[in-house]
Amino acid sequence: MQARLRIVNYAVNGIGTGHVTRLLAISRWLRRHARRRNVSLEIFFLTSSEASALLFAEGFPTFKLPSRTTIAEAEIDEKQFFDVVRPWVCETLRALGPDLLLVDTFPQGYFEELVPFLNTCPAAALVYRPLKEIHAGKEEFQEALTRYRLIIIPEYEQNAQVLAPSSMLELVQHIGPIIGRDHNEVLPRDEARRILGIPNDRLAIYISAGGGGDKSTEHLLRGCYETLKGLRDVHLIIGAGPLYRGRGFYGPGVTWLSESPAIEYVAAFDLAVSAVGYNSFNELMHFGVPAVFLPQEKWADDQHARAERAARVGAAVVLDSKCDGFSELLRLAIETLRDPDKRLTASRAGRDLVPQNHASEAALALLDLLNG
Repeated sequence: MQARLRIVNYAVNGIGTGHVTRLLAISRWLRRHARRRNVSLEIFFLTSSEASALLFAEGFPTFKLPSRTTIAEAEIDEKQFFDVVRPWVCETLRALGPDLLLVDTFPQGYFEELVPFLNTCPAAALVYRPLKEIHAGKEEFQEALTRYRLIIIPEYEQNAQVLAPSSMLELVQHIGPIIGRDHNEVLPRDEARRILGIPNDRLAIYISAGGGGDKSTEHLLRGCYETLKGLRDVHLIIGAGPLYRGRGFYGPGVTWLSESPAIEYVAAFDLAVSAVGYNSFNELMHFGVPAVFLPQEKWADDQHARAERAARVGAAVVLDSKCDGFSELLRLAIETLRDPDKRLTASRAGRDLVPQNHASEAALALLDLLNG
């Protein structure tokens, strides 16, 4: 009987869904490639994401622990929580006994609990999304990188100069952007607009603040909604995100979208007004949706640099949602992008910026590591 190989994905999230979404995209392709190669594969997730329903929907078994965000909101002492979660994670991993541990972004673990297990794990790989240097340059971060046998950078090399020890550079692979769906996996435009209730003669504007867990999300969504709801011939699709806990906005010309992954309806969108997290950015650009990007301040992720990359090639406009006159600037940007020729130019620029989904390549690299 063929031996079954086991992969455990380690994905931590607090107020977003980026780590889970990225590893989910890779795992879907791991499952496909394994079947084609007649490889018997088990895939598990160990996560602190409060959006673990995304994993259930795709049929991946999940071991769940609370996020640091939830612990803080519940007023539980963080140090005492760490004393519980560190041995729990290590014992869970030892019990699962993965042939490959796949970690997203934080090589030592978000609770700094992975290093003891990495010393005994048969193989470990890291999906190393670029981080601000103030975090990636820390000694413990760089030392943890040396425990991995493969480091996947989900960006093109010209866009991602990551920090890594010189001894690890030969194990670093710039795979390229990893996206949750391919073009043949999203709904056709007419069907997507029908399901969302968008009339054919309306300009469909998708509004998103990311995964939805940030405390500022409701304020940002409401500000965009109030600014744009009165524009002529416009239909708003408000992508609240799976972690949104605020109030919904409803009315004529508005579709509230919170449960299904928005990427499945991306062909319906003419424009987007969006935060600039890794997944939102790459999805919108890859599918050629012109955007008004609203960068958010994140402790480890540089959304401003990502947004400016799109602006330089004409794929997006970048605005500060906290600046004076934001509403007027947003309306002006939307009115400018009503021009079909301008939208077409921006759409092509976005597709050129993110021309391919590299989730399949990442999965193949991981299977090669397993078989090596």
